[in-house]
Amino acid sequence: MVKYDTCAILNLTANNAALYPLTYNRPIAALPFAGRYRLIDFMLSPLSYAHIASVALFIGDSGRSIYDHVRSGKDWKLDSRIRGGIFTFSQQNWKARHHHENQIEDYYYNHRIFLERSRCQYVLVAGTKIIANVNFRNLKSAHIESGKDISLVYADSHPDLFGKDHPNERFLDIDTKGQVKKLLKKSQLNETHYTYPVSLNMFLLSTDLLRDLIDQARARGEYMEVDELVQAHLMDYSINLFKHESYIANINHLMAYYQANVDMLNYQNFKDLFHSDQPVLTKTKNGVPSYYHERSFVRNAIVGTGCKMFGEVLDSVINRRVLVGENARVTHSVILQGAQIGEGAVVEYAILDKGAQIAPGAIIRGTKEQIKIIGKNHFVDAKIH
Repeated sequence: MVKYDTCAILNLTANNAALYPLTYNRPIAALPFAGRYRLIDFMLSPLSYAHIASVALFIGDSGRSIYDHVRSGKDWKLDSRIRGGIFTFSQQNWKARHHHENQIEDYYYNHRIFLERSRCQYVLVAGTKIIANVNFRNLKSAHIESGKDISLVYADSHPDLFGKDHPNERFLDIDTKGQVKKLLKKSQLNETHYTYPVSLNMFLLSTDLLRDLIDQARARGEYMEVDELVQAHLMDYSINLFKHESYIANINHLMAYYQANVDMLNYQNFKDLFHSDQPVLTKTKNGVPSYYHERSFVRNAIVGTGCKMFGEVLDSVINRRVLVGENARVTHSVILQGAQIGEGAVVEYAILDKGAQIAPGAIIRGTKEQIKIIGKNHFVDAKIH
């Protein structure tokens, strides 16, 4: 019999300024990925397989893009009215800025109510800008077996992938006995090493312990998201390390987002992320198959449903309902939903956001080091950019 004794709190408030203009009106968790997914799918899917049926999403602003994607949670089997479901709490950034408090409600009010009503023994606390297909079932088993206070998910990573534009990202100093000695900022690393163990900002602990941490934070007047709160006091407790050894990406700036998408053109990366024992789930959309004109040429590309291909597409990721006109050429690019590329246009090393329109004959040309970004619903005329 499945035991539903674990809930989850996901933080969707990570600083997204380094991903502008893609994140002007959406949190990092809502960014499209690999032709049909959203970043939040890589948290909701493992939660579903681990039978974590009660999930709270704490959203920085209005959260419309998240609501539209997640809805009831049915696509992840998280829509149970008996066991729990998905609960959304928006405007966390406003609360943090204004330290909104009164006799009825405070910054942590919704966190406490969620924990109390979930009636769960354990809680998974995590951010949502890491792409990884972590096995939370194994994490829970390892946590219980360890007898430690907090389990931390980590991976080995190149230092350049973490610590940029997000100062709370931490590397781990681990001793010969496998214990965490301290948390390190990127500036504290010996960068002669090719890889370092790094926190993936995923923690498993008892709900009682998290409630204690929240109560202590309130008493001290601390206002921070609970994943940051757990990390801030991590070294005060016994820690169990859980290593994730498959593909990871950290979406902390534009180039990281671009590279993670392009990584999926590598078969091994795609297989590691999507063809595991827990396939990634996403919102179901009943789209028509993509159309390929007899004169089109598509090679080494991911193409979503509902696209119309008349031109050439190489080494690119194409989301749903994209039009590539006759004699147009798209290379080394990420094209988001509903973009239209006119006849004879050239798009190289670029990201086109949802609904972008490239006029016939226009040229969008970035470089491997400097990707061009075209914002949502923007129109680009025939001038060279």
